[in-house]
Amino acid sequence: MDRASLRDSFLRSAYRPRLWLRRCGLEVVQRDGANLLGLHLWKLFNRYQINVVIDVGARRGEYGVGLRCNGYKGRIVSFEPVSESFGFLSKRAARDPRWLAHNLALGRERGDAKINVTEVTHFSSFRSPAPLAYEVFGRQPTIHSTEVVTVATLDEKFGEIISGIRDPRVFLKMDTQGWDLEVLGGAAESLAHVLALQTEVSTQAVYEGMPMMRESLDYLERCGFAISGLFPVNLDDDLRTVEFDCVVVRSPPSI
Repeated sequence: MDRASLRDSFLRSAYRPRLWLRRCGLEVVQRDGANLLGLHLWKLFNRYQINVVIDVGARRGEYGVGLRCNGYKGRIVSFEPVSESFGFLSKRAARDPRWLAHNLALGRERGDAKINVTEVTHFSSFRSPAPLAYEVFGRQPTIHSTEVVTVATLDEKFGEIISGIRDPRVFLKMDTQGWDLEVLGGAAESLAHVLALQTEVSTQAVYEGMPMMRESLDYLERCGFAISGLFPVNLDDDLRTVEFDCVVVRSPPSI
């Protein structure tokens, strides 16, 4: 077993007591930087019986591993365009028969596009880092290269994603570094079949030209979603929030 396999196996084993405690009505969190996103998703996935997760901006597969540690056993379909990150992702997904990985970006329209690859690939984006990014994160967002990547739309991939699932119960997660609304722009038809989604919304601009929190929330509301939870991702030195993980669920139809 390689090092990544051992790490993933250890993480899943470490989470088993937490899942047992949850069933007893208790939750254990880390003291530093802790939030309750994992607990919220655990409750949401059970409430909506989620059986398909679309993981856009998967990087090395950290989110997928987190889902498995959180007790989710359904299908995961991950999209990651950066070649170095996809190499790690594809190895993780290959060990899981219910996890599929695609070396693609998702966006508003299909084609090819140039993506900025950063010192820490978590910050890789189609957008350029704003000055604030260096103030908060140091050298991590520094661009060291670019890659031309293939872009597809969620609409054109959706049928393949849910293929073989009798009653698809879809959760969409996006972490595309200022590009999430572009992903939604290519999901005009498929978004109607998404029960809930997770997106990063920013109160301070980490990338040039990115949408800010109010614009993102207004867009989601127009698409028929209501806020289920907001969870701080990071803070600046003055303890002001930079980004939230925002979870939304489909609003009930108006009477």
